[in-house]
Amino acid sequence: MRKPVILITGANGEMGHGLIHGLSKEKNTDILALDLEPLSKDIKDNVLDGVQGDILDIKLLEMLNTEYEIRAIYHLAALLSTRAEFSPMIAHDVNVNGTLNLLKLAMEQAQSQGEKVKFFFPSSIAVYGINSIEEKEKAGAISETEYLSPQTMYGCNKLYCEQLGTYFSNHYQQLSATYSPGLLDFRSIRFPGLISAITMPTGGTSDFIPEMLHNAVQGKSYNSFVDADTAIPFMTMPDAIRAILELMNAPQKKLNRNVYHISAFAPTAGEFKTAIAPYFSNVNLGYDINGKRQKIVNSWPKDVNDTSARNDWNWSPKHNLKSALNEYLIPCVKEFYKKK
Repeated sequence: MRKPVILITGANGEMGHGLIHGLSKEKNTDILALDLEPLSKDIKDNVLDGVQGDILDIKLLEMLNTEYEIRAIYHLAALLSTRAEFSPMIAHDVNVNGTLNLLKLAMEQAQSQGEKVKFFFPSSIAVYGINSIEEKEKAGAISETEYLSPQTMYGCNKLYCEQLGTYFSNHYQQLSATYSPGLLDFRSIRFPGLISAITMPTGGTSDFIPEMLHNAVQGKSYNSFVDADTAIPFMTMPDAIRAILELMNAPQKKLNRNVYHISAFAPTAGEFKTAIAPYFSNVNLGYDINGKRQKIVNSWPKDVNDTSARNDWNWSPKHNLKSALNEYLIPCVKEFYKKK
């Protein structure tokens, strides 16, 4: 008899850790965690089984399909934005073909179980593309259907995978098809820049604000790669984890779309620098503009209108900029570096 589980790919990442800790608190929930690397000891006790492997490994996914009854999939594994620009073909293979493999697994599971399988896909503000600063200022907080012209491989991958999930969830109907239509419940959030107090920034295109924070707490000088007037939406990692859990727990009948974007606060780089300065005795922050990265960030909206998420599944961030700093970022980032 197959074991009933929830599958999480990319389990070793911070988002994977947060979801595993959150989901493990729910009754009758066993978690199957998949990652390229051996499972972190921080989450081993919270999962039923951990599997080391690649989402491009068809034989591995066939094994999972045989051994487990997968009720929901949280597909977090991806090649992230900065590396995707250096290796676009590899990014396409991992981000698109890997996602197709997981969608296929979900539909096979749905057919064998005779009921819908939920599928969560984390998307990104990188799906948007605005052509000029003047247009960005004029657009203000945009809706989910505007400016869908990504200017990076990562953004292209994310937008296409959103469309694949929506297609298989809502439109896939073919008389000769192996899969039954309507058995996939695809849900996605386009995340803004995410700020974590316990994860070192890794050079992502939206990391100019997290890098500013992490260098400030270490007393290191830091030059932002975008100018002081650059603004995009951000939120804290704990709010991002909570948003995923809330969306996935929402009744499907209340959801009017498959893909939502959300936001919490949208400071400029200069405003964030001013906001964190009172918390540190010596903040040495400047600017060393990287033209390519500046152009990419300029193409993303200065904010998003998340009315759909607020109306459909009662989304509301816990943290604005002030409370994010006071309640989470400053105390937790200081504690993080004390332990290092």
